[in-house]
Amino acid sequence: MMSMKTALNTSALVTADSPKGQRATETFRSQYNKAGLDEDSAQILNEHPGFAAYLLTGIRRFSTKAPDYTLAQSILGTDFITPEEVSKARTSIVYTDEQITALAESLPSEDVLKWCKDNGYAVMPAPLTAMSLLDVRELQSGHFSYSKTGGWYADQKFAREDKTSFRWLAIRKTPVPNSTSKNWKEQGKLLSALEHVPNAAEMGWFITTYFEVRGTRLFESIYVRTSSVDSDGYRVYVGSFDDRGLIVYSWSDDSRNSDVGVSSARK
Repeated sequence: MMSMKTALNTSALVTADSPKGQRATETFRSQYNKAGLDEDSAQILNEHPGFAAYLLTGIRRFSTKAPDYTLAQSILGTDFITPEEVSKARTSIVYTDEQITALAESLPSEDVLKWCKDNGYAVMPAPLTAMSLLDVRELQSGHFSYSKTGGWYADQKFAREDKTSFRWLAIRKTPVPNSTSKNWKEQGKLLSALEHVPNAAEMGWFITTYFEVRGTRLFESIYVRTSSVDSDGYRVYVGSFDDRGLIVYSWSDDSRNSDVGVSSARK
């Protein structure tokens, strides 16, 4: 096992006899001294099986290069939301370093980002773990027309089992063009081969998170169908996100209304 001196001079960090190595050694030694550790106590700490892993995790956390979102931000502007912004706005959502790295490595390509810009999409990370519509509703009271409990969909299967998945979400900020006053089948024909209809959980997350981060209410006076279906076989739609909260309801696929369009997400 490493002695205190060995731990402070580890070559895995820097060369011990270099100026940087000497500064690192002094920094580690000062922290040991602040903690009141003598040589014997430091040796016990160094011999603890979890200490090396803990130290390595800390070093990686501070040495990992921050993700570069410059390209996405230059193309989408405020319609690109980072995981850091989500965590700041929704304090119960904290992405790990590994998750932030995974998102950075899977950032949509420049062509996809430009396509999103041209088609009125916003891009944001999904929650760090799979969340249902009811889970999303639990995050922040006042964002749904019902409180954290109750409502017609509280015992609905779709509200529990249709979930988000950890990835970048790219969703259109408005209904698909010309999709109002059409039934479900007619609306589906308007989507391109690059698009699909998101579920109710994804739309609930997208709409409320955009508001939390940007302070802008999407779908404030319009509704959009989702891919979710209630226990009676009716298509779930969301919208009218004003100060009363997001409305979630369902309707027959055959019905048409000038206030109901269809949502779309990039595949």
